[in-house]
Amino acid sequence: MSDMDAVMLSEWGGELAIKRVPVPEPEPNEVRVAVHACGVTRTVENAINGGLDDDPSLTPRIPGHEFAGVVDAIGENVSARSVGEHVLAYFYLICGKCDACQRGEENRCTNFDGWLGVNSDGAYAEYVTIPVSNTLPIPRNLSFPAAAIAADGLATPLHVCERADVGDGDTVLVIGGAGRIGVHLCQLAAARGAHVLAADVRTNRLTHLDEVTDPMVTPVDASEPDFAAQLRKATSAGSGPNVVVDTVGDIDTLTASWDALSMGGQVVSLTTHHERSFAPLLKDFVIKEASVLGSRYATRDEVIRAAGLFDDGRIDPIITDIIELDEVPSIHADIRAGESYGMTVVEPKR
Repeated sequence: MSDMDAVMLSEWGGELAIKRVPVPEPEPNEVRVAVHACGVTRTVENAINGGLDDDPSLTPRIPGHEFAGVVDAIGENVSARSVGEHVLAYFYLICGKCDACQRGEENRCTNFDGWLGVNSDGAYAEYVTIPVSNTLPIPRNLSFPAAAIAADGLATPLHVCERADVGDGDTVLVIGGAGRIGVHLCQLAAARGAHVLAADVRTNRLTHLDEVTDPMVTPVDASEPDFAAQLRKATSAGSGPNVVVDTVGDIDTLTASWDALSMGGQVVSLTTHHERSFAPLLKDFVIKEASVLGSRYATRDEVIRAAGLFDDGRIDPIITDIIELDEVPSIHADIRAGESYGMTVVEPKR
């Protein structure tokens, strides 16, 4: 095995290009995974633009973190995995030894070493090497695309629902409801009994929610100037949603959502865009007895649980397109233009 195709980023904020690069060899405590499916996502787009780390020394870099495949080779000191095993990837590069990791709160690792596809090469490639601790087993009958989505696209919504304790007494607004996080969060919150408001700035994108929606999900047009009024109208007694989940980072939409937030409500943010700030007046927190929470990825256990939710059919993986590696740059152009929805998956050809 010598060379492989990979999507390479030369510098943060630069253009993606298809390159021939050497197939990586696993170091001690690493495995090599033959990539069978990798999500092409807004999170990766944010990373490409330096939204997670913009240290020039980290480039050139192969992006892509939301993936699944087959263990192809193992490095020294690896006993937890074997060649031929089906695995998905845990996004965060963690120590596994700090107090947070020992408690099973790996997303809060205090010796955090970065992200797959940012601080180490990712899976926009035929093969990738990763620490064995970043591999998690997947059900043998679960498809690789579904497993790839479970790694982040469903694991992150699961962590959000745990953070906000979403249940049958809640009305949950999902800002960016047609995106890959949004469409799976809508399903999961509805499955927990919540009434869901799925908001997007392009109503045609929300039509794709028809694949998964039930009477518990109501589409809302976030492009209208009276967005806050729409939210109140869509909720019981006009009280507004009591859980707002921001997957986009648009401050105007978030501000309108805060205005419509019910008493005792929570705003949960997932976005990591540089230099964007949301700062309501302190008295507003008191008057509404409201909370603003950050939600940081997911634990390893939540990733495994997410794969189980797909495996037993409780949640449906929404895959809008399956592409090859040479199509990845054009999909990222669509993401930048706001033309994407759901989840695009790349399946590298060997």
